[in-house]
Amino acid sequence: MKNKINIFSDKKIKNFLEEFFDEFELTVMDFTEIEKIFDKTGTNILFLNNISNLKLTNFKNLNDNCLILSKLNKKNFNQNSKLIKTPASINYIKASIESFVENLSIQFYDISIINEKLTNIKNNSFCYLTKLESEILSHLIKEKESSKNYIKENILKIKSSIQTNSLDSHLTRIRKKMIKIKTSVKLQSKGEKLLIKI
Repeated sequence: MKNKINIFSDKKIKNFLEEFFDEFELTVMDFTEIEKIFDKTGTNILFLNNISNLKLTNFKNLNDNCLILSKLNKKNFNQNSKLIKTPASINYIKASIESFVENLSIQFYDISIINEKLTNIKNNSFCYLTKLESEILSHLIKEKESSKNYIKENILKIKSSIQTNSLDSHLTRIRKKMIKIKTSVKLQSKGEKLLIKI
């Protein structure tokens, strides 16, 4: 499953970016949409290269899941902003974005996932997930609910017509790891739906 990245820019640069970031699912939006569409749990990249776009951005809403590419000085942003100074080579930008996405923390209530490490942030206990387990749990944290078929086809890459217990096996291992770190978060199955709750 491709990681989703929301890109806010004053230019429609999707075709250009897709040449370099084919491993991500890109959604390119205009800055006028930032207040209503900004995703607090997903990955967001802002191409901020003029003061008018800077004025459209409420930095109080920005958190650790936001990377800014800008030719403007650091003083224009709040202290915690992750900033890549432009102009820069496409290879440097690509490596910086890949590193940013890879090290991005995904959180829900008392759990956090960073680089396939599942941590209970209340008691600091942790364990490691496989890549597929991490993708399944991250997807559920972001969406809160998903169909088993969606996960089977888009994460496990198994056609829905194929009968297999592969998803159930992954879910069992994820649940055991969640019990091991004593999280309050529960992974529930309701028919063909999967839910994550407290």
